[in-house]
Amino acid sequence: MKTFLSVMAAVVLLPVAHAGAASGDIEAGRERAKICGGCHGANGISASPGIPSLAGQRDQFLQWQLVFFRSGRRPNLLMGPIIAQLSDADIRNLGAYYASLPANTAPAETKPDEAVRAKGRQIVADHHCANCHTDSLRGERAAASIADQREDYLIKALTDYRSGARPSVGVAAMTEAASGLNDEEIAAIAKYVATFQAADK
Repeated sequence: MKTFLSVMAAVVLLPVAHAGAASGDIEAGRERAKICGGCHGANGISASPGIPSLAGQRDQFLQWQLVFFRSGRRPNLLMGPIIAQLSDADIRNLGAYYASLPANTAPAETKPDEAVRAKGRQIVADHHCANCHTDSLRGERAAASIADQREDYLIKALTDYRSGARPSVGVAAMTEAASGLNDEEIAAIAKYVATFQAADK
């Protein structure tokens, strides 16, 4: 059986295949992204509960998620019909556009619970999240940028990975990483990651 670290390393080294084989056109992506702004924010920074920010996200990660939505491997009643209309070029262009935007680094509106953050920091260290998401938690290649993401969305994402409702990229790295987490641990991770840049910069 593969160890946790070997599985995590496999994601970083994963060939991108059709979902990232070429760079996209940022301006074409900006135009295509107009339909996305209503939920994900005009500048890719979401103000909607449960909806992720996309600004500054890793190009390859975005492309994989769009491919998953389009193929039905990641089912979503809202995203499915929209993504079904995208061509491969549209997917490359959207990935390039959102990756070009500055990530959300706005300070948290309220001071986070430091005990919860400390617990989240320890879990992130124990699970070696930086192996794929890097020390800055900004990710690389097909590993997502997670720093400063919406806390409620991070909870949903980890919960979906834990249940298997959401596929990992290529191999089951995130499914395996989240499988042993309880709700309290997921909440602590989300608190720490969502406030990472503001509190740990």
